[in-house]
Amino acid sequence: MARVTARERIIGTLPLFPKSAALPRGRRLAGWGMAVLGMPALAAILGPFREALSLSSQILLFLLLVVGVALVGGTPPAITAAVGGFLLLNWFFTPPLHTLIIGAPQNVLGLVAFVLVAVAVSAIVDLAARRTREAARAGAAAEVLSLLAGAVLRGEAAMPTLLGRLREAFGLTSVTLLERDGGEWRIIATAGGPPFSSPQAADDTVVVDDSLVVALRGRPLEAADRSVVEAFAAQVVVALRQRRLAEEAERAGPLEEADRMRTALLAAVSHDLRTPLASAKAAVESLRGEIDWSPEDRGELLATADESLAKLARLVANLLDMSRLQAGTLGLKLQPVALTEILPRAVEDHDVIEELPDTLPDVVADPALLERILANLVSNAVRYSPGKVWITAGVVGGRVEIRVVDRGQGIPAEAYDRVFLPFQRLGDRDNHTGVGLGLALSRGLAEAMAGTLVPEETPGGGLTMVLTLPERGVGSEGREGR
Repeated sequence: MARVTARERIIGTLPLFPKSAALPRGRRLAGWGMAVLGMPALAAILGPFREALSLSSQILLFLLLVVGVALVGGTPPAITAAVGGFLLLNWFFTPPLHTLIIGAPQNVLGLVAFVLVAVAVSAIVDLAARRTREAARAGAAAEVLSLLAGAVLRGEAAMPTLLGRLREAFGLTSVTLLERDGGEWRIIATAGGPPFSSPQAADDTVVVDDSLVVALRGRPLEAADRSVVEAFAAQVVVALRQRRLAEEAERAGPLEEADRMRTALLAAVSHDLRTPLASAKAAVESLRGEIDWSPEDRGELLATADESLAKLARLVANLLDMSRLQAGTLGLKLQPVALTEILPRAVEDHDVIEELPDTLPDVVADPALLERILANLVSNAVRYSPGKVWITAGVVGGRVEIRVVDRGQGIPAEAYDRVFLPFQRLGDRDNHTGVGLGLALSRGLAEAMAGTLVPEETPGGGLTMVLTLPERGVGSEGREGR
C-alpha cells in the first residue's frame, strides 16, 4: 500500500477549513431528531417500569439523553430536549399523573434541578466540543503552514501547486495571484476556475504588499480564516521570489561564464599571441634590414619566422574551432577512418611507441579533426612525460578505444574535469606552452563525433587519456554533422 504523506493526509479532506467552527448541518439535524423523537421514545420505553423505577432514576435517564443530544446537535437541541424532558417527566412520571400539577415539593425541586443541570451540562458539552473543533482546526492550520513553509524552503512546490493547496484547504473555487505592473494587473499564477483580471472581480482579497494581491473566489473569508490565509499568501510570495531569484541566477550564469571566458581569453592570448608575433616580426625586420646575412643566418631567420607564424596559425585555428564548438556551428564530415593512416601524421614530430592490433577496425570520424585530437593528446603527453609515450588501441563494446599513456607526474583525480576547461594549464610553469585550449578542444571535437575523452591514472604513475569513437558499422558512413 502506498504511504500517505502528512501533506496528502491534511489536504486530502476538503475543505480543511470549513466556513465556521459551528457543527455541520447533518449533525444539527440529527440533534434535533434526537430531541424531538428521542424524548417521547424514552418516555414510552420507561412507561411500563414506572412503578419499578424511582423518579430520581427516571430523571437521570432523561438527563443522559439530554447529554447525548448536546454531544450530537449542540446547545439549542439540548435545551429543547431538557424542556421536553421536564414536561414528559411531569406528565407521565410525577404524581399526580397526566397533569402538570406537582404534588410533592421534593418533586418540584428534582424537576427544576433536572432542567438546570441539563441546560448547564449541554452548554458545557457544546463548549467543549467547539473548543475541540477549534483546536483541531488550528492544529491543522499550523501543520499545513509548516509543511508549506518547508516545501517553499526546499524549493519543492511550484506556484500553481501552492495556490491549489490554498484553494483546496479553504474550499474555494479559484485562487489567483495578481501583481500590479504600472496601472495594470497581471496574472502571476492561478489555480481552480477562470482567473481574475483584477482584485475587484474577486469575492475576497488578501493584500500581500503594494504590488501583490491574492484574489479568492468561492466565499468571503471569516476573521478566523484570514490570518491563516495571510500566512499562506506570505509563503506563496516567498516561493514567487525564490523562483524569480532562480530565474535571474539562471540568466546570469551564462553571462558570468561568458565573462569569465573573455577574461581568461584576454589574459592567456595576450601573451601567446604576442610572443610568436614578435618573433616573426623581428625575423622579418632583420631580413629587410641593411645587414648582409649569411645563407645560414638567413635560413635560421626564415625558420624562426615560419615557426612563429605556424604557432600563430595553430592558435587562431584552435580559438576559431573552440568558438564554433561552443556555438554549435563546427562542420563535420564523418566517414570510416583507419587509425593506422591518421596516427603517423599526428605523431610525426614525436617519438612514441605504437601498439595497435592488426585487426583494429575503422572508426567513424572526421579525419582532419581526429588527427588534431591525437596530435594534441600526444603533444600534451610528451610535454609532461620524462620518458616514452605509448599509444594503444582496442575494441570495447562496439567502440574503438584509443589510449595515450604517459609516465609523468599525473594529476589528482579531483582535477580531472578541470583539465578540460578552456585556458587551464594545470602544472605548467612554461609560458610558451599555449593558451590551454588543447584538451578542451580535443574533448569538444571528440564529443562532436559521438565520442568521449576521459583521463585515467596510469598504473605505476602518470596519466592516460582514453579516446573512444564509434566503430564502423551499418548506417554510420558518410554522415554530415555540425
